[in-house]
Amino acid sequence: MKKNYFFDRLMSLFYDYLFVIITMGVIAFGLYYLDKNVMEIPYFYIVLVIIEVFFYFIIYPLICLKLKGSLGKSLNDLYIEPTLGRITYGRILFREVFLKQLFYLTIIGIIVEIIFYLSKKQTLHDYYLKTKVLKKEPEEEEKPKRRLFRKNK
Repeated sequence: MKKNYFFDRLMSLFYDYLFVIITMGVIAFGLYYLDKNVMEIPYFYIVLVIIEVFFYFIIYPLICLKLKGSLGKSLNDLYIEPTLGRITYGRILFREVFLKQLFYLTIIGIIVEIIFYLSKKQTLHDYYLKTKVLKKEPEEEEKPKRRLFRKNK
């Protein structure tokens, strides 16, 4: 039986976008407020774009690789399980950055993604890269065994 984590995954997507927007904003405004004259530096915007591209295409996939999923998934106790091979940097980069953005940043992509998810219980980027998203099971603590009979003194 496939479990449906639709709302957990939706909140994970929200957390992911929030994380990326806040990080990109901190980088941009941090560089701007570092020095008021920084805007007068030639090619400042090109340097800013290079720094943000470095973060988004290098650092963010490395974070996702370490957490076995995105930051939002780890906050919701979800993780990515590969069904074919193992998860590599290239697969994470393609999954988290390219396919996810391709499907979620257009209205048609969102509609296709919802229809596909409702029919297969799996998102398109998971389907193409042969991964599935699972919920982490809470670790069971060892309970002391109850004795049926008391020890006689």
